[in-house]
Amino acid sequence: MVEYVGIWPSAGGIAWTLFAIGIGVLSTLRLSRAFSPAKGGRLLEDIEKADQAAGSGDSFAEALFAAVPIGVIVHDADGEVRHVNAEGLRLLEAASPTEIVGKGIQTVLSSDFSNAYAEMIEAVLAGAPRSMTLELTGYRQRKRWVEVQLVRFQRTRGTPYELMAIVRDIDETHALSMQLVEQRNRLHTIIESEPECVKLQDRDGVIMEMNPAGLAILKADDPHEVIGKTIYKFLQKDYSRAYRELTDDVFAGHRRSLEFEVMTISGERRWLETHAAPLRDPTGKVCALLAITRDIDRRKRDEEKLRRQQDELAHVCRLSTLGELASGLAHELNQPLCALSSYAETASNLTGAAADRSADLDTLLGKIVREAERASGIIDRLREFVRKQAPQPQPNDISDLIEETLHLINAECKRGYIDVAVQLPPTLPKVSVDRVQVEQILLNLFNNAIQASMEVMPERRRIVVAAAVDQGRVAVTLRDYADGIPEPLRAQLFTPFFTTKKSGIGMGLSLSRSIAESFGGQLLYEPAHQGSIFTLILPKVDDAA
Repeated sequence: MVEYVGIWPSAGGIAWTLFAIGIGVLSTLRLSRAFSPAKGGRLLEDIEKADQAAGSGDSFAEALFAAVPIGVIVHDADGEVRHVNAEGLRLLEAASPTEIVGKGIQTVLSSDFSNAYAEMIEAVLAGAPRSMTLELTGYRQRKRWVEVQLVRFQRTRGTPYELMAIVRDIDETHALSMQLVEQRNRLHTIIESEPECVKLQDRDGVIMEMNPAGLAILKADDPHEVIGKTIYKFLQKDYSRAYRELTDDVFAGHRRSLEFEVMTISGERRWLETHAAPLRDPTGKVCALLAITRDIDRRKRDEEKLRRQQDELAHVCRLSTLGELASGLAHELNQPLCALSSYAETASNLTGAAADRSADLDTLLGKIVREAERASGIIDRLREFVRKQAPQPQPNDISDLIEETLHLINAECKRGYIDVAVQLPPTLPKVSVDRVQVEQILLNLFNNAIQASMEVMPERRRIVVAAAVDQGRVAVTLRDYADGIPEPLRAQLFTPFFTTKKSGIGMGLSLSRSIAESFGGQLLYEPAHQGSIFTLILPKVDDAA
């Protein structure tokens, strides 16, 4: 610490020493916050003005002491105030020096800081530089936060040290600082009590911060098990690439979300959903990824359970639909079986004939093989249709799916004298669907149209199925010319367990719409002049990808 010792015959001597101390403080005590370059400039300007006003000698020094824009209070080792400048009076809300000179400095200190200031006096008198932030209580009872730098000096050699308090008003700065601390504490409390995971990570995926809810999701007993570790340590490998893409997008300034699986510290797999946003520094540069992550494991498991139940229901509905078509299917199978029996009997008769009839026999045997293959094909289609299996969306030709469905309803249409017209273009884009599921939808729509057609005169028993590309997707329309759906019932058409049939469970259309929507399609209804029109919209292969 710099020592200032000199003869002080007057207040002017104090002012000259103050000037020297001020310059010394600027150069040696590193009070950059108290004496900014701007304020240093003001100090020199004030000195120049004081010089012009006072001329020279003690008058100038006294003017300098009064004009310094920093509060200065001189007191002895016991805290009794000897001198105070104009800025010091303002900070203390004193009208004149007589209100404070001769009184103890402790009278203007808030009680919480009296002991700390006394300790600072002892330290400075012992030669250790000291500064502190404290609260003053002015003579008008206003409290004000200030920063104090305490300097010791001697009037003459051998005399007791006195102290000079250089006081800077930081009340506004302190208030802002306290507001920031309060806001920071409030935000910290909110984050700590947030029931969902809140985390910060860097560009490499290293976790910088995570709240207790996040640690609980990962089954971490100690924050050090997670903080400082990379997110990829917990992420299932199947989702690493997608998460890296999310991180890159966020650091490019975008918001992203992602569902993924993690492996907790205890070895449990859990589904999480994260919503990530960029966190920026004061310059606007993205410095971290801020993510709100929630545990969706139960939701995903419920969705999987619902999907399995829907598959079971779809299977039951397929069996129910085939039950409604049973008589037609029996007839469809009976035709090749009867043909097989007739051809086999004829072949047997030919083998007993005397003449050589080998050519005719070969022809009959060929017919037997074709009819057997026909029966086998019918059985294979039925077996495939009713078999339990998980949906497997893949590219399919919609024309083939329509043709397969027509094979199943062909006999029923013949039995009811229903004309089926197929209007398909030469080529159509492939659709990304599960084949059995789409056949189930088409079979349900055909079956409804057949049953509705059986209620009208034979000349109106007509079904038209067509397909076309509509707004980039494939649309299959199926129209009948029956009596249609009464207007009051149309709003409930796709409601589960609603039916207009005398028998039935009312799940066909509801399930068909759910299946269509599960792979990005739609099932729509519109009334026609006569009958009904159902439209099944399916995604093209490139759209689904």
